[in-house]
Amino acid sequence: MYSETVREMLDAWDKGDTIWTIEMGGLGPGYEQAIQVLMVEICRAANEQPRRESEPEKEYSDRFMGIRDEVAHKIDDACGGFSGAQVGAAANVAYRFVCDGPKAAIEKFKEQCPGDSDRLIQVSNYWPKVESAA
Repeated sequence: MYSETVREMLDAWDKGDTIWTIEMGGLGPGYEQAIQVLMVEICRAANEQPRRESEPEKEYSDRFMGIRDEVAHKIDDACGGFSGAQVGAAANVAYRFVCDGPKAAIEKFKEQCPGDSDRLIQVSNYWPKVESAA
């Protein structure tokens, strides 16, 4: 059901399959989709630059924030412009997914927030397109 690894999650996403994640926005589907697209792309970039064995957590966390900023800047226009809250929300989920794996991060979320199970959602890279009325 949940992807064990970030690589598994990225493979499913890239094929157009749905992935399980945690809703972070609560302001509507477009706002949430932008968060989840950013989360996936941060995971992709971080997966390509994994934490080094000898790297202290603080050093990796700082490097991860650089990865986050680079990705957010790169795809900002394509997603309609991110708010600071969207970037923070996406980075929060991405960091846990990268450090713990998606399945473990979701399971930990379910344990820590048992009343928030309705925040577990499925998303895909499909963006509905609306044809111009002109």
